[in-house]
Order: sequence, then structure tokens, then C-alpha cells
Amino acid sequence: MHPSLSAQTPAAGRRRRAFSQVPDVRWWQDLPAAWRDLVVVPVSYEVSREYEIAADRTQGHDEDSEPCYCTFRYALTELRSDEDDVFYEETVYAETLTAWRLRDERWLIYRKVVGNYPLGAAHSFFSLSESMPR
Repeated sequence: MHPSLSAQTPAAGRRRRAFSQVPDVRWWQDLPAAWRDLVVVPVSYEVSREYEIAADRTQGHDEDSEPCYCTFRYALTELRSDEDDVFYEETVYAETLTAWRLRDERWLIYRKVVGNYPLGAAHSFFSLSESMPR
């Protein structure tokens, strides 16, 4: 990401936002090829990252500054210890949601949930919605 403008939001506390006109966000990454011509392509992005937890959000906007893409990533970690009482943080759950606004104003949503992260047990699916996921 090329941060052309960074701003600290008072309500967000430790959240950092960066706005970018540079299309370095891989908005098409999980989008099935058959749907690529049916989505509105983002031209600018707003990226928010949390510093205390492993979470971020990216929102893409079209030429009219309307939301047309969003993705959320979240990972839950727990403290673990080895046999020598050395503590380390391990990811135990992760969730990713990506959504694209279709030309007919519906949203195509892709969700991936890894409920047992150490085993890699993932469940992913697509759905359609009348509104952007929040």
C-alpha cells in the first residue's frame, strides 16, 4: 500500500486509517473468474488496521465514492506455554469476509472460517446479499 494520506481517527483510538488511490489491493483475489465482469471495480481504498488484535478492514470505492468492495480479516490468538513455561501466542481461530458489489446492486460475499486453526479445518462459502456486510 502507498499511504498517500494517513489520519488518526479520534474515536478509533489505536486504529490507523490510510487512504490510497493506488490500486495495490488485490480485490479480485477470491473472486471467481465467472463473476469478474459482473462486479463494480474499486478505484480507491480505505484501509484500517487494529494494533492490539490481529484484525484489519479494507473498503473499496467506485468513481462516485460509493462502497463497492470490502474485506475483513480477524484472527483470535491464545497464550500457550511449552514445557519450560515459556509463553507464546498461537492463532486458534481466523475469519475472513470479502464482498463485491455487483452491477445489479447486490453483494457477492465470500466467507472463510478456520475454526480449528492448528488443524487447518477451514469452511468457506459464497452467498448473495441485498446490502454490504457490516
